[in-house]
Amino acid sequence: MTSRPMDFVFALHSHLPYVLNHGRWPHGSDWLCEAALDTYLPLLEELRSLAAENVPASVTIGFTPVLANQLTSPLFVTEMEAFFDQRFRACDEAPASLATTGDSHLVPLVQFWRTRLVRLRELFHSIGQDLIGAFRTLEADGRLEIIGSAATHGYLPLLARDESIRLQLAVGVSEHRRLFGRAPTGCWLPECAYRPRGAWEPWPTAPRTGMRRGIEEHLADAGFQFFFVDAHLAAAGRPLGLSGDPAGDPIVHAPAGRTPPGEPHRSPYRAYRVAHGPVTAYVRDPRASMQVWSRFEGYPGDEWYLEFHK
Repeated sequence: MTSRPMDFVFALHSHLPYVLNHGRWPHGSDWLCEAALDTYLPLLEELRSLAAENVPASVTIGFTPVLANQLTSPLFVTEMEAFFDQRFRACDEAPASLATTGDSHLVPLVQFWRTRLVRLRELFHSIGQDLIGAFRTLEADGRLEIIGSAATHGYLPLLARDESIRLQLAVGVSEHRRLFGRAPTGCWLPECAYRPRGAWEPWPTAPRTGMRRGIEEHLADAGFQFFFVDAHLAAAGRPLGLSGDPAGDPIVHAPAGRTPPGEPHRSPYRAYRVAHGPVTAYVRDPRASMQVWSRFEGYPGDEWYLEFHK
């Protein structure tokens, strides 16, 4: 079969640290439930709607093993139901509260949010309170691709032993297969952190301990075919150095967005075969990244952006 040219890859990455059994607020289960209510359920709703209309929507979505295990936990289901109840109580109390602050003109918004909560809770119940199962079904139907990650989101380039990297990826693949029914072909590296093959010198004053395998070699061993990196790696930017290193000289680095003199310019809009092994690297779009993350020019800094934490 002839492959079609690909204009871009729509990849969504999702990860949360393990917050179950850590209370509810501010760094407990509310964090996970908030993500489910405002991200995973609406995304599932849209994907199922497109599938019902037979509209192709090729999406790649990553679930780290830490996140996926939480979403399949019976404790998450209990916490999610309690979270829905809390949101409905807030809707019940809102009209009187808005009247005391002189904001009664906002009361119509209460019904908007209540209607949304009712719809998403019905969706949650219709899938048997099993978000991972619902996404697994969409992948089985060819509606999306689900990629994996390292077992506990370990920062792979700075793990001191190759054994640790190997086990992070092997356990990550094993958990993905258990939860989604198939092994992942793609990996979203924790923090997009990559290290090529080379001498082990994690900071300028550290002793050398010989050659270390590149991250891509470990990925190939685990069965991954591709992974994602940040744009500065493709652009061959020079490292900034280690903050606070007592003996390291300041390392000259290129200004943001510029390639150092004499270095090759590599476009972030191409895929790259990494040197050692058959693994391909895709580069995260720098403009899209700024749109999502930057408080100066992205959604977080825009006055019309919905900041649901507040």
